[in-house]
Amino acid sequence: MFGKRGRRGDVGAGAKRLPDLEFLALVRASLEACAPGVTSGAELKANALISPRGWAVGVTPPQHGGNHHYDLVALPDITIQPDVPCFLDCAMAYSGNPGHAADAWTQTAGACLLELLDRRGRFAEHVGPGQTRGVSGWHTITSGAVAFGLDADENRRLQFTLLEANVLPSIAATFSADLESPFFNGVKVFYGGQPGAMQAEIRVNGERHDAASAAMAALNLPEPTTFTAVRYYALLLPVPAGGGEPDYPATSLEL
Repeated sequence: MFGKRGRRGDVGAGAKRLPDLEFLALVRASLEACAPGVTSGAELKANALISPRGWAVGVTPPQHGGNHHYDLVALPDITIQPDVPCFLDCAMAYSGNPGHAADAWTQTAGACLLELLDRRGRFAEHVGPGQTRGVSGWHTITSGAVAFGLDADENRRLQFTLLEANVLPSIAATFSADLESPFFNGVKVFYGGQPGAMQAEIRVNGERHDAASAAMAALNLPEPTTFTAVRYYALLLPVPAGGGEPDYPATSLEL
């Protein structure tokens, strides 16, 4: 599966960070482009985009990165109180355009949110624990790979590379013990940078996982010839002891 890079025009490296609601307006537009009708009736309040269907997306205080870095939290079912299940991700506007960060989130973590609520394979892929791309003991919802870089051919090459490496099953032993949520665990896979200075990173539930990141680096993925970054996102849901479908949120897209 392959994601599409956003095509909004660059605004320049010196652009200021957008206020939370302005950035979430871009997220809303990106979600709507991906799934027409999904944001119908959704409101922008405080630091969140809230759907009348019971899901929400919020911007959290910056955890790391600069003005072009946005941290987001997806809440598939806000009716579960007081501890609302959620998953975290972050996105970077490499060109300085916050629209690119909104698109990157929507096409990866956002696609997993849509699929978690839709469950028909229209937005992301479902992989069982016994399948080649699966993680033992977990049902996986995985997005396509999205690449951002200076050369279209290198973007495509790294997309193929990351998918062919089958990263999560290959390194699952390093992070599976840290999948603590009984609802769903968010895992981001990132590989990118300049030739000679590439970074491999795994984030589990929003936190960099050093052992998993080191294991991914040990896969010796090939380097691009120019700046390139590629990422995808996965939700890992516990599989019931007797097998069968995982427990999905009560909310749905109702498209």
